[in-house]
Amino acid sequence: MALLGDILFSVRSKIPDLPPTLPAVSASVNVAAVTGSTLPAGTYCCIVTQRNNWGETLYASETTGIIVAANQGIQVVSALLPGAVAVRAYLTLPGGLPGTEIQFVESTASVFVISTPLTGFGTPPTRSTAWLLDSDGIMFGASTLYLWLNEGLAEFSRIVGGILDYCGVPTLAGQPLYVCPGEWLEISDVWYDGYWVQGGKRAEFFRRNAVTTSILSRVTVSMQTNQQIIEVNYQPDRTAGVTTTTAAMVTTSDTSVAIANSGFAYLPFGFASFSGPTGIEYVAYSNLSGGVMAGLIRSIGATQAQVWPLGTTVTELSLFWCGKRLFGVKYSPGQAATPLQAPNGWAAILPIWMLAQAKKAEQDVDSGMKLEKQFVEAAQDWYRSNKGITRFVQVGGSGGMYTFDQSPAGGVIIPGP
Repeated sequence: MALLGDILFSVRSKIPDLPPTLPAVSASVNVAAVTGSTLPAGTYCCIVTQRNNWGETLYASETTGIIVAANQGIQVVSALLPGAVAVRAYLTLPGGLPGTEIQFVESTASVFVISTPLTGFGTPPTRSTAWLLDSDGIMFGASTLYLWLNEGLAEFSRIVGGILDYCGVPTLAGQPLYVCPGEWLEISDVWYDGYWVQGGKRAEFFRRNAVTTSILSRVTVSMQTNQQIIEVNYQPDRTAGVTTTTAAMVTTSDTSVAIANSGFAYLPFGFASFSGPTGIEYVAYSNLSGGVMAGLIRSIGATQAQVWPLGTTVTELSLFWCGKRLFGVKYSPGQAATPLQAPNGWAAILPIWMLAQAKKAEQDVDSGMKLEKQFVEAAQDWYRSNKGITRFVQVGGSGGMYTFDQSPAGGVIIPGP
């Protein structure tokens, strides 16, 4: 999956508007006793650098005359710089002269011991390429690049008719109107407590008095201004369940979490939200039992996966839908290492939009307009090649009897095949 920094790097390398880099690193290199070491005995020289997702730092100094005997290795100590993901140590061959390092090994730990023959081959860098893509460049600020990225994502989603996704809201007993998170170009299917709700016209809605029921009859989009509101008829008969986490979610890829009440939700598999001071995240779950919510699919409905502490509020999304939404995530400087939450293929096309804006900023409007046209055509080509995947598809149901226009009074029974 592409990182936001990959897109920023693609654009900045072409403008050119490359930002500052991580500085050269210092390191401590010593001989360490290692039982069973297979590193060939001899005298080595060593250079240490660090690497982030987009390049490598320079080295501060070279360590020479490292004498390694049997059952010994080379210990490298280099505290990871902010944003660095690995330490890389270059060695000479046994007996090699200073400046002839041609093999290397990497470690994600800041303290490690080289005790086996190296398998990577290459020479130390002659310039730093560990770009800090969340920093300002010589032409454009990081905030400007992120603004163009957000504009491109919104425009892309509009051109292709939206991103297929799920989302939902917690219901309140007797409440008919609900604000949709984000902006949806199409809401194709809606469910309440697992029952499918038919679309309808507002004129068909009964408003003489409140009627609460466990099976709703109609749903429609009632308002679309600065917020999108859906209305259901009749009114839900219950308020969505709420519980809290009894353990922390320590990574954004956690697929289960302990909760105080595994019976807080009506459905054994469905949708929920985690919420707190840092925002909200919508998830799908597939199992609730033994005080654990499991089978989590993170960051649906245009939300970002987060690390959630113990005591986080978990709310059931008892009214949920599937549809096509506009891209609603707003990225900002500091998120270069964040995965792009967009379909595969978008990362290769988005830089075209951003380059178009750079050309316009340089007052080269004609080139900017041509690039925007190229962006639209590329987005449309992506949509055509993926239309069979993203279009609405109905899978045939099982046999039996169906009811149409379900309401508290019943419905029309339709014999199944």
